[in-house]
Amino acid sequence: MSTKYVITLINRSEDPLTDSEVQRLLLKVVAHIPSDIETEFTSLKRLGDRAVDQYLTTSASIDKTMLQDVSQDVDLILQIDDQYRQDKKLFVFDMDSTLIYQEVIELIASYAQVEPQVKLITDRAMNNEIDFKESLRERVALLKGLPIETIYDEVKGKLKVTRGVPELCQFLHKKGIKLAVLSGGFVPFAQYIQETLGLDYMRANELEIDNDGKLTGKVNGEIVDGEVKAESILTLIDKWSLAIEETVMVGDGGNDLPAMSVAGFGIAWNAKPRVQAEAPCQLNTKSMLDILYILGYTDEEMKH
Repeated sequence: MSTKYVITLINRSEDPLTDSEVQRLLLKVVAHIPSDIETEFTSLKRLGDRAVDQYLTTSASIDKTMLQDVSQDVDLILQIDDQYRQDKKLFVFDMDSTLIYQEVIELIASYAQVEPQVKLITDRAMNNEIDFKESLRERVALLKGLPIETIYDEVKGKLKVTRGVPELCQFLHKKGIKLAVLSGGFVPFAQYIQETLGLDYMRANELEIDNDGKLTGKVNGEIVDGEVKAESILTLIDKWSLAIEETVMVGDGGNDLPAMSVAGFGIAWNAKPRVQAEAPCQLNTKSMLDILYILGYTDEEMKH
């Protein structure tokens, strides 16, 4: 029994992906697929100057590990070619270093003059080197005594939405797709991003504040780690009566991998090395609007 796949090739740079480069990469793809698996390229579709879809059928299942090391300059995204590729109903996003460029806790830490210490712990947590819950407790403890309420607005003003995110959210909403943010960050900032982008759902951590408006160094309630993100996706699937195949998780850190594993598809956005290796696919371009190439939309369709 043959299996239908589509491989999307997306140039990481802003330069066009030439036909000759496409053919060179596809020859390398064939070389990476085991010789006992029969492979037939059925058709090729140009999505835009920087992206193409190559459709193929194989005599046995293949996976993304077979496409590793094909190219350092072009992302290759492998998917089953079925109705669910475009038939999405829910997109879930991480916030820090995904919907926005910054790590909010590091911005806050700069006011407490502990940014280097916090960044070191953040980097280890995002690469799954240490437990996320413990890492968050350690980082928040370093912020104890900070008058957080006086800097909320200033921190929000420093948040920069990732290139392509507003256009992506607008396009997905027009398609009737629900959008959610699940953040290991903090509620006031996740709410701000939710309102800015018009997202349908938000969940994040709540910092404990004393009567003087200062941080106690603790987090209220359950910490939103990888497992909670995964559970939240399953809750949203049930709430909105969705099929798992209709859902997508986009993130950059190790705490996003559990959510990617329960969603229908996962996209590692300019992610840490371990996340890139374990996620269903990786996208390392400059604009998150390129996610629409992964769904099979052309440049022309993106304009409408």
